[in-house]
Amino acid sequence: MKYLVWLNEVMGAGNMHSKKALNYFGDAQRIYNATTKQKAESGVFTKGELSRLNKVPLSKATDIISDCIASKIDIIPLGDKFYPTCLSVIDNPPLVLYVKGILPDFNNTPSISVVGPRKVSEYGKKAAFSLSFRLARAGFIVVSGGALGTDTYAHAGALKSGGVTALVMGCGINAEYLPQNKPLRDEVAKTGCLISELSPRTTVTKGAFPIRNRIIAALTLGTVVVEAPEKSGSLITARYANEQGRDVFVIPASPDREEYKGSNALLRDGAKAIIDLSDVFGEYIVRFPDKINIDKAYDTKIITSKEKETANISKNFSVALSKEAKIVYNCIDKEKFLPEEILNTGLDSATLLSALTELEMESLIKAIPGGMYRLVN
Repeated sequence: MKYLVWLNEVMGAGNMHSKKALNYFGDAQRIYNATTKQKAESGVFTKGELSRLNKVPLSKATDIISDCIASKIDIIPLGDKFYPTCLSVIDNPPLVLYVKGILPDFNNTPSISVVGPRKVSEYGKKAAFSLSFRLARAGFIVVSGGALGTDTYAHAGALKSGGVTALVMGCGINAEYLPQNKPLRDEVAKTGCLISELSPRTTVTKGAFPIRNRIIAALTLGTVVVEAPEKSGSLITARYANEQGRDVFVIPASPDREEYKGSNALLRDGAKAIIDLSDVFGEYIVRFPDKINIDKAYDTKIITSKEKETANISKNFSVALSKEAKIVYNCIDKEKFLPEEILNTGLDSATLLSALTELEMESLIKAIPGGMYRLVN
């Protein structure tokens, strides 16, 4: 492990040469023990990498391991039995994973990443929360990046359900990053985990987040893009998912809305539209018949006190009933209904769906199979 930690520090996150170097030399210890001439003659490393190989001392890896032990952070090296297979098969897998919490069984459990912009619309917040809530309730691991906006609501929705979520960081787990989201990270680590390929005290750099996104995509069967403008990190995650042979899902919206131009372009390029949760379940239920509980996905009852202990973070994201939600509720004239059966609201379809999500989260209505809802007595 020590030599892989060292090599990870030398090569840096997402380096395409790391796997090639391991294949050439056999393991990280042989790379460390190789002469300067042997390293150069291998043809694997760039000049900059050759320089770092000779400059970074092994003691740095020892210090990182000691820091991890003190911080209760696990180190899972590439090739370890606990290292997710789905991540090991990509071209540039992390040499080590730093994990705080309990790493879910990605090899035998369905998983979905839910991503979107930091500056997300109100509709996007509710969609990320509701979708993640139902997916986690049904048995999926929900993966996201822990940023403000969409990521926060995705993790919070999964926590609210009492399910499992994994938060992939673009910096070290102990780095000073988004202090306002530290309570969220603490809650995630109780039942799921924080994951990073960067040593615990590695500070935040802008370039690390796009590289981090390949891990989010690789850990999951598919990536859901809640919304994305034309320039968005979510599109990078979707591109990685596509390159890695994963599914890409998109919540569609009106083509003239700026915040959806990027995600609507994904639909044009072959991404799958999510109109109802069955669009996701239908892709994986045959593969995981004993792990996906569709009935639970539509069960939005109040969670038990025990579940609340692991979902306290969600209280910070409760949604006050908006004017639009009140309008929709007052126009519901039957016990079971489809969204298109709610008449005379004066709202467009996106706003109507947003209002229905609010009502569902307030337990005033309940989603049922077939894209329908029913009033809760």
